[in-house]
Amino acid sequence: MARPLMDLAALDHIVWCDLELALLKIHSSGPWDTKMISSVPAPAGGDREIVNVFVCDEDDEIFDDPRTYREDMVSRGSYRGHHFGPPARFKVIDGHNLALAHPDPGTIVWSLVVKYVLTVFSLRRGVLHIKGAAVASGGRAHLILGRGGSGKTEMARAMCRQGARLLGNTHLLVDGDSVCGVRSNIRVREGGRDVYLPADRGHGPEADGGWTPIGSVLWVRYRTDGRAVIAPMPPDVAKANLRFFAESVGNWELKEDVADHFGADPLDFGRALSAADALLDALCRRFDVRFAQVDVFSQEGAEALVPLLQADSRDRPFTATGGPGS
Repeated sequence: MARPLMDLAALDHIVWCDLELALLKIHSSGPWDTKMISSVPAPAGGDREIVNVFVCDEDDEIFDDPRTYREDMVSRGSYRGHHFGPPARFKVIDGHNLALAHPDPGTIVWSLVVKYVLTVFSLRRGVLHIKGAAVASGGRAHLILGRGGSGKTEMARAMCRQGARLLGNTHLLVDGDSVCGVRSNIRVREGGRDVYLPADRGHGPEADGGWTPIGSVLWVRYRTDGRAVIAPMPPDVAKANLRFFAESVGNWELKEDVADHFGADPLDFGRALSAADALLDALCRRFDVRFAQVDVFSQEGAEALVPLLQADSRDRPFTATGGPGS
């Protein structure tokens, strides 16, 4: 008896996730743990692009004959970057349809699907997709970027305690002079374990959405000695850091996925990555990037956040605080 390609009739449990550039419509046979994503009600209509994600059985025929790098790696238990687990299944059916199989579908949805869809859609639309947080104050957005564990979330939370509005905490889309945060639940450490909070809980005023003009860009590094040291970063130095720790292809190790998306054509792949590099260069040259080493729980740190939230690097120069070796 032939095995089913996938049993679409059984996948009648629907979860929607708004990625701004597209809507994820996740089909499964029953509820699953959505703690890592921010689900939304079903759209009332409109012409938004939809990417279907089918949560299937691992022995469905759809997963036969892996053809891409990621399909092969997921079947070996390597989902993306440092995300590993039991062997799973993943299939890019076409540009608007994906399939996966995993005991905890949310693991693959968050660690791979969301990042893959946002990255390929941003490349196709000429938008820069970067990892980071962003808050808004006084009509301007302030991007908070840095390495993993550098304190981006704590900086955003501290700025929200000063009256800023949260725009996004993981995925940011930059289009020219404006940024849009992709809504997602926020991972924080409480009692020695990871807890996922809705974006509008515990972060000051209610989380905001939409496109906001950029006022400043911060490259942050957390410190605990009560100090706050802020200094400019030259554009070329800022770009080198952002290329590997913020820009989506470099940070999330998606080069193989992007190459497969463009049919392994080195010309299309090269043009797409060259365009993304130009957008990254424009961001670092259009706005002053500041290296902010701030203890956000200290008095000095709290005071340092006030001028940061008032900054608009498009209109006036920025003066460093602290000093070399501080």
